[in-house]
Amino acid sequence: MKLKCGFEWHVQIDSGKLFCRCTPVMHEESDQDIEVTRLLRPSFGESGKIDVSAEFEGKNSKKIVYKTFYDSDCLVDMDEEPPHSPDKSALEVAFKMANALGSTIFKDLIFMRKVIVDGSNTAGFQRTAVVGLGGAFKTNEIKINISAICLEEDSARKDAESHEMSVYKLDRLGIPLVEISTDIIETDEAGAKQIALDFGRFTRLFKVRRGIGTIRQDVNLSIDGGSRVELKGFQNIREMDKAITNEANRQMALISIIKEYGYLLQNLTDIESKNVADVFKNSDSNIIKNALSTGKYVLGIRLRGFVGLLGKELIPGKRFGTEISDYLKIKDGSSIIHSDELPAYGISEKEKISIFSALGCDKNDGFLFSICDEKNADSIKNDVITRIRELLTAVPAEVRMVKDDNTSSFLRPLGGKDRMYVETDLPVIKVDSHILDRAEGYAGFNAETLKKEYGFNDDVLDLLIGVNKLDRAIAARKKFGLPVNIIITVLVDDYRYIRRKFSIELKEKDLEEVLQKISKGIISKDASRFIFEGLALGKAASVSDMINNFRLKKLDKKTLAREINKLIASSKLSRYDTLITNLRDKLGFSFDASEAYKIASELLKNG
Repeated sequence: MKLKCGFEWHVQIDSGKLFCRCTPVMHEESDQDIEVTRLLRPSFGESGKIDVSAEFEGKNSKKIVYKTFYDSDCLVDMDEEPPHSPDKSALEVAFKMANALGSTIFKDLIFMRKVIVDGSNTAGFQRTAVVGLGGAFKTNEIKINISAICLEEDSARKDAESHEMSVYKLDRLGIPLVEISTDIIETDEAGAKQIALDFGRFTRLFKVRRGIGTIRQDVNLSIDGGSRVELKGFQNIREMDKAITNEANRQMALISIIKEYGYLLQNLTDIESKNVADVFKNSDSNIIKNALSTGKYVLGIRLRGFVGLLGKELIPGKRFGTEISDYLKIKDGSSIIHSDELPAYGISEKEKISIFSALGCDKNDGFLFSICDEKNADSIKNDVITRIRELLTAVPAEVRMVKDDNTSSFLRPLGGKDRMYVETDLPVIKVDSHILDRAEGYAGFNAETLKKEYGFNDDVLDLLIGVNKLDRAIAARKKFGLPVNIIITVLVDDYRYIRRKFSIELKEKDLEEVLQKISKGIISKDASRFIFEGLALGKAASVSDMINNFRLKKLDKKTLAREINKLIASSKLSRYDTLITNLRDKLGFSFDASEAYKIASELLKNG
């Protein structure tokens, strides 16, 4: 299916938080150290107008509760202290990505505020700055033009929600994000999925965070006759094509409905509605009984000429009525039941007929009802009519959340330029020349140049990306000139072994020092794991102490050959495969096994 789409990638940088010096620590438990409560309101953008999406979010007027933690959050996160200067490591990664994509770089950063009042940011806005414009990414010989690259702060994580209150954790708030957006691309659902997979792999070539939620893809798409819809929240990138197909089919179905039923717009004036609770006095429906027991209002709305339309299927499991219900859930915390799906939910055919009668419907009409508080009835009625009017006029341009079943539901209207205004707490950031110089070296940087320049293959890249050690491996190749297999042994094999056995992370300085000692011939490459185990067990305080305390300095070839000759002379080398065992008993890890085999082979051949 041909469609037009544009991507937005949000990639967490592996550094401290952007505007404070806190280290991000994700908390899975529900307990918090401090709880903060706020009410957020939308503010005017630089244009002097309130953005439509901010206004929509602001009308909910929810109480926002923030859970904060001593080890990951501070006053900056709670918007009780001005932002500090941006994290230098985050700046460097952002500029490296921009250079790799061939963007035009901005050496001075001007942060802007993007109004967001859904509660995901304590300040009511998100800080973001443009790092570069333009550039391109190639995948399968297709050139994907880059629109902009921005550096911004990540949002808080939602922990719970009701119609009256949203609860967030602040541990994720402030983690640096690189946001990369593309120009419009003409492709199909399979092509869009492949682009996302390839670009996701490209971002992993940099020092970015790993794990679920550390890279998030938004897809803006439209079909002929449709509108731009932004899909957010892809849970499984490998099923992106299914979500895109569902959205394209949903838009096509709405376009067809507009052509067939668009005339019903004229019936959306003077809409009859009333409380139909009396119909359900003796109902067997648990939904109705529970609502009536708490004094709820049952708002019935007559829709003239709507028979069959509310139940019209857009895609499997999603109907025209679903579009109305999803909108109300976000806007009013309510939902609907409509005539085309009854009898159901314990509601009988007799009760359905009674509602028809109570609302004055004829055979061509449809109806829906919503269980709500009486004080909210008028606003719910207005929102129902607003949503139906949108759906029968054009495919609504909006932001939709992708569900686990690869369908989507309404989230909010599309935002625009009215969301932005100038940041007043931060000056213009003049980026350090050292950061810019190092980033310039990443021009043209991608997987192919890595393989060519450093001798990495796809398997090696995947290994290094998997443990987030690619940047360390590149530095080791540049600085020490070590073979790839030795770098993999230390940075991947030993690193994973120690983490699995001792549940600790090896220090970066220890990894680098071991690689340095190997490159200078001070220790054998076989000594690395022994050194790391010793450090993990507390046998020594440093790599140097381990080398000195356990006599790990590498033997020269003559000394090693002499020790092997002694074994041969004493007949202890009865079997070739016992060579290393016997040598280890006497010499420990002061030699490389491969070197010992080679020397022994030459001695036996000549002797």
